Amino acid sequence: MNAWKFCLAAILFSGIQTVSVASTDSGEKNAPTKPSMVTPEVMAKYAITKQTLDKKPNCNDVTVPLLQAYCERPILNTLDGQIRKLMVELATKQSSYHVDLQKDQQSWLSRHDACMKDKDLKMCLELSYMERLSQLQAQFELVPKEGPIHYQCGTDKQDAWLTFYATPLPAVFVKYHDQVREAFMGPLSRGVKYASHELTVIERKKAATISWDDKTLDCQQLSN
Repeated sequence: MNAWKFCLAAILFSGIQTVSVASTDSGEKNAPTKPSMVTPEVMAKYAITKQTLDKKPNCNDVTVPLLQAYCERPILNTLDGQIRKLMVELATKQSSYHVDLQKDQQSWLSRHDACMKDKDLKMCLELSYMERLSQLQAQFELVPKEGPIHYQCGTDKQDAWLTFYATPLPAVFVKYHDQVREAFMGPLSRGVKYASHELTVIERKKAATISWDDKTLDCQQLSN
């Protein structure tokens, strides 16, 4: 089970790093060709004034760091569009996880906006978008999955069910004590680590360590 996740993670993270390096190098050697303007949708989303919106500035004239990020990293506009499109398409669909789309969107936007404090604004925004896109695809099972896989955790053998999704950022959804939380893959020297603001899962062969609130659960996979 771990092999395909490692491959997917390697492709994903090497791709992200390539985009980042290419952007930096091109800025130093040859000025990159920027899009002609910041889209009205992006400007409206971040409450840019109507006067600025009407002006439709050329990216070369943009001084607001957030808008500069969108100009310099066009994939941010692409990911933003994909999420907007999904939000419309999924509004009338049911998720097996009984999600509140608007509540989740507002929660994500709060974390997304926190990127303004990050040293690498563009990378933070890109990962934030990919996390939200992955969350939506997994919640509505729009991608292949593996599971749910049954684990028992702790000395009292509490049940936990893990479902893995082949999303842009590979995701795991954990059901524990009738609650469901999700986390997204990140690099780890041994095993596979998934993390989010409310859950951490380190997966190893036939085992997993789950950090849930103030608990650290050592879990063993049951035989199918």
